[in-house]
This record gives sequence, structure tokens and C-alpha cells, in this order.
Amino acid sequence: MAGDRMRVTKEPEIRRAELIEAARQLFDKNGIKNTQVSQIVEKVGVAKGLFYYYFKSKDEIVNEVVDLVMSELKEASLKILADTQLTFYQKTSEFVALYMHMIDQFSGDEEENLDSMLEIISHNPIAQDANELLQAQLERLIRQGVREGHLTIAYPEETVRVLIFGLLAQSRKRLLSMEQVITIVEQTMHLPTGSLKDEMVWQKEHRALNGPQ
Repeated sequence: MAGDRMRVTKEPEIRRAELIEAARQLFDKNGIKNTQVSQIVEKVGVAKGLFYYYFKSKDEIVNEVVDLVMSELKEASLKILADTQLTFYQKTSEFVALYMHMIDQFSGDEEENLDSMLEIISHNPIAQDANELLQAQLERLIRQGVREGHLTIAYPEETVRVLIFGLLAQSRKRLLSMEQVITIVEQTMHLPTGSLKDEMVWQKEHRALNGPQ
């Protein structure tokens, strides 16, 4: 009997998690604005009424997905900085990938979707906390680059902030490829040509051979 009670109390959480994961996948594919509640329930295979049992509105599940993604980004960024085996270039390429991942998760392929994502993040406390932490960690990484002699530009922290916001603004007009972003970062920060791209390729091949860490 105890096992039956456990299954009954656990099942709603499993179903709720399935709806959140389905929404996340659809946001990644279509963007937030172009994803409808009907698409989410269809993907999970449940009635629309069940969706509204767990969530008051589409906005509520959007915030749940934002919380989930930003929490993952926060954890990933902490691991990157704490990894003493990674070089400055490897850490920088990983941070670029994190920011691109955040954009890709919500924006789909259209400018208006990215605007919607940025608007949501600006009003989500957890997303704001995670974003501020990412900024602080990025500043630590920049100080490492200056200390080790990799960054020789004036006002490195300010330059990186302008670079990030500039890339986001550019993405509103036209979503950039990872290769384009890497090239822009290398040029702006006066890093050796190919230094970040080569490390990103290495990281991808390393994961393919050894599996996720």
C-alpha cells in the first residue's frame, strides 16, 4: 500500500516535468512566441485541461523553463571556472558556447522570438540572478586572461560587456552562427586567430570520445 501511495504522489511531478521538457524542446525549435499550449500537450500526449491543472498559463510554464535553463547555465559556468585543467582559451570558448546556448534555447530562428526571450529574462528573478552570476564569473575569467598575458586590450571588462550586449543586439537583426560569434570575439579581444575556434573543436571532439562529463 505504501508503494501505491508513493506512486500516486510521484506521478503528478513526473507528468509536470514531461510538460516542462516538451515546452523546452518546442521553445528551442520554434521560439517562445511561436509555441502554443496545444503543441505542448500534443507532444506529451495529454489533454489541454491537464496542462492547466499544473500551470495557470503559458507564461507560467515559460518561467519554469527559463528557471531550469538558467540554473543549468549557472551550474555549468561554475564548473568551467573551477576546472583547473582548462586553459584560458578553453574556458573562454566554453563561456561563448553557454551564451549561445541560452539564446538558442528560446529564440528559434526569428528576431521577435529573441526579443521575447530577453523580455522574459529581464522579469524573471532566478534568470536575473543567474545572469548576474555569469557576468561576475566572466569578469573573473577576464582577470585571469589579463594576469596570464592573454588579454592586452585596454578596459578588458568593459570591452567584454559591450561585446556581449553587441552580440545580443546583432542577434536581434540576424542570428549569428557559432563560427561568426567566435571570430567576432577573437577579433574584439585581440586574441590569436583560431585560438577559440580550435579549442571549441577540441572540446566537442573530447566529449564525443569520452561522453558527457
